[in-house]
Amino acid sequence: MDTIQAGRHASSLLTTPPRHYDAVIIGAGQAGGPLATALAGAGRRVALVEREHVGGTCINEGCTPTKTMVASARVAHLARRAADYGVRTAAVSVDLAKVRERKRAIVESFRGGSERQLEGAEGVDLLRGEATFTGPKELAVRLDGGETWRLTAETVFINSGAHPSPPTVAGLREVPTLDSTSIMELDAVPEHLLILGGGYVALEFGQMFRRFGSAVTIVQRGGQLLAREDADIAGAVADVLREDGVTVLLETEARRARAATTAGSR
Repeated sequence: MDTIQAGRHASSLLTTPPRHYDAVIIGAGQAGGPLATALAGAGRRVALVEREHVGGTCINEGCTPTKTMVASARVAHLARRAADYGVRTAAVSVDLAKVRERKRAIVESFRGGSERQLEGAEGVDLLRGEATFTGPKELAVRLDGGETWRLTAETVFINSGAHPSPPTVAGLREVPTLDSTSIMELDAVPEHLLILGGGYVALEFGQMFRRFGSAVTIVQRGGQLLAREDADIAGAVADVLREDGVTVLLETEARRARAATTAGSR
């Protein structure tokens, strides 16, 4: 397997002959990587195009980093409850920069494993760059080093993933906000975290940061959290969050956002 990041010489997209593959896969996420190795194992020549991180959302911005941080939050929670078990401790504080450092190390370890697996797959070329369709079965790939390759293939698989979508609230784009990716890069525990929405991602971060030490308020437009769950399940989850000290506001809608004027507020 070849990992291509840049060539020595810039080439014209119009004059460079295309490189032909049996299959091109756009996105080296949880589906793209295994599909590439499976096709290569069946004798196909495969190009796997990735513009950011091998491993996709799960390894880089989803399951792996969030569960790593949840584990740190649980330790802080148990430490604060140490007296319930007959254990005396001093006041508990969270070094979020250290939590982030541990999270990054685990993510890099998992990502590295995925990259090594692809590197050992005969018949797979991992192209670091961004793919754009230029025809029904032809793509241009702008490599990270600036060179552009033309690719053709009988089969093209799109595994490009998704990204957080901000809610439609007046003024929200004019104030500093966090999403499910950027919140994991904080280096200090926020004093107060206001979360719009009551889905599972919101609740995971809400409980996590409450256990880190933030005041947390969850604003949910509907009559229950976790709108797709049964009411009794959603109610039990709300009870757990409230026991942790999270403020849960149901049937509440955010209408407008503006920057706080109180000293020290963010």
